[in-house]
Amino acid sequence: MRRTALVLACLAAACPALADEGLPQGPKAPPPEPLPEAACDTAKPDSGDWLLGRWVAPYAKWEFKREPKGLVWHLEQKPDINRSLGWKDGASLDGAVETVSACTLRLVAGDNGDVAFAFDAVRTDENKIYGYAVNKAGQQLRWVLRRER
Repeated sequence: MRRTALVLACLAAACPALADEGLPQGPKAPPPEPLPEAACDTAKPDSGDWLLGRWVAPYAKWEFKREPKGLVWHLEQKPDINRSLGWKDGASLDGAVETVSACTLRLVAGDNGDVAFAFDAVRTDENKIYGYAVNKAGQQLRWVLRRER
């Protein structure tokens, strides 16, 4: 009887909190539309060192490296996302960093100058990357990247 009363008391105390509109609606939020304004001078050249390393997003892992030909990237995605972009299960994608500033980037992938994938993004003050990817068919996908822990 005491346990039942305790459980009911806890539920009653929690009810006002459940009605609070300020609670988060989910663990992951999509990037804002449109993308946030760039907080840096995008015309100023940048080495892109801030981008190097591993980043993660829901359904995807990204890795950025510096090679003799410039900054390159590798993307591995889980099968769930492949349906959205028309890729085969377990597909991975390699490409180059076309442009980079202190807070923006453009990634491309394709063969012989034919762009099959483009990703435009903005880095925020929280060190997250909000961006949109477009494939050859014009399908669009939003991503939020954060540093791998």
